[in-house]
Amino acid sequence: MRHFQYPSLLVLLLLYCAQTVHGQNEEDALRYSNILPGGSARSWALGGAVGAVGADPGSASTNPAGLALYNTSEFSLTPQFEVNGSQSTFYGQGSSDIDNRFSFNNLSVILSTPYEHGGNWRSGSYGISFDRQASYHWDQRFLAKDVQSTILQKFVDEANGTAPDQLPDLLGWTSNLAYWTYGIDPLDTVANTYSAAVPFGMPMDQDHRVNASGRLNTTSMFYAANYMDRFYVGATLGLVGVRYSRNTTHAETVADPTKDLNDLSYKEQLLTTGRGVNLKVGALGRVGQHLRLGLAFHSPQWLQLTDGFNYTMTTNFRTPGEGGRTQYSKDSPDGTYSYRIRTPWSVLASAVYVVGQQGLVTVDYAYTDYRQARLRPGLDLVDDYDFHAENDVIRDELRGTHSLRAGTEWRAGAWYFRGGWGIWPNAYKEGDTMHGTSYMRFTAGIGYRTEHLSLDLTGLYGTQDTKYFPYNPALVQAASLRTTDTRGMVTIAFRP
Repeated sequence: MRHFQYPSLLVLLLLYCAQTVHGQNEEDALRYSNILPGGSARSWALGGAVGAVGADPGSASTNPAGLALYNTSEFSLTPQFEVNGSQSTFYGQGSSDIDNRFSFNNLSVILSTPYEHGGNWRSGSYGISFDRQASYHWDQRFLAKDVQSTILQKFVDEANGTAPDQLPDLLGWTSNLAYWTYGIDPLDTVANTYSAAVPFGMPMDQDHRVNASGRLNTTSMFYAANYMDRFYVGATLGLVGVRYSRNTTHAETVADPTKDLNDLSYKEQLLTTGRGVNLKVGALGRVGQHLRLGLAFHSPQWLQLTDGFNYTMTTNFRTPGEGGRTQYSKDSPDGTYSYRIRTPWSVLASAVYVVGQQGLVTVDYAYTDYRQARLRPGLDLVDDYDFHAENDVIRDELRGTHSLRAGTEWRAGAWYFRGGWGIWPNAYKEGDTMHGTSYMRFTAGIGYRTEHLSLDLTGLYGTQDTKYFPYNPALVQAASLRTTDTRGMVTIAFRP
């Protein structure tokens, strides 16, 4: 009979310091680097291309100099409803899932103050803007029959060379669970090799599910100034909050009824929380009566994150064991790990052509070099692990991208009609196994404005194709995944 063991507190601490227990990697860096322009329903309806448009809460997340174009104070609130869908193809079988929720996309207070009459500096704007810049609410499912692969081989490969009594200390969240639930068994007790309860290559029915939630919020404090109504400068200090929750369940059923193992499941629960800061600076200038040009620099986000996680392995056998048991289950210890992420910096260039009071056409271009993202040890734990291997993967597999967004707005009396489009290329290099299509977004909106009140409505649709591996890419084929996000939002703004 195997005796269940848990690593001592000292061993756990050493283990946390020596390795990334649940596997921080380039996917974590990308998750918190892929953020979108925020702002009001108007800025979203323009495709997020408001870098040179200005006078909108979206300026805080694009070019803060645009906030200097306000000539009156404003308070605005933007609730939204989002529907996130996923469609997957795994070994030729399709499946789909959907998630939806209500949230607040933006809340802004802008205070505009005119300077002393006759000076070159005409006015200044300051205030605070809250933006939800990333949503992690996705339910995804990957179904396939007769897959000639098993996750048990992953545990075999990890455990080979490690004695059974060392598995709790070294592989307590992975192979140790498979060992104590008889998913893997010793093969050679001298060489410490293992075998799976079913041979690799035997057909398995697989059901892999990912249920994720959370968000990345930025609360920006800003100041912007207007010089002679021709040149504008601004800066923001952003306080970032992160919450990401993910429950992953990988289930397999043995297709051959003659095998003793009937089915298994391996479950992960992960909760990431953290905080950070960023900076944005920008400038705008008028060129003639109709054209404005802008340039902004977005610093990296410096994030301090903590992961809390645990795993559970369950197996069901056809033949009863000791005491008539056919089911075996093993929980891992609860783990925590603190680390830092520095996301890449970005440069944004903007242009808007204003057709008097009738309308405008606007374009934003951004360059982001995802190779500059870095994983670092946490500040609140002495840690010798340097993430050298993970950062090498970031440098080798990611690339710099050129994103583009455009929008237009036309006025008919107190009514405004808007449309927009944007494209954000995939951050993985072409040819990489994880490379997917660009994220593309289409937007449309309508607004009504009076002297003191305005109401804006916007709808958007975005889509992207990516790849997903349920476990070790050397053992299983990639699933094709198409994600779609559909949002409806409304902004109510008051100007005293």
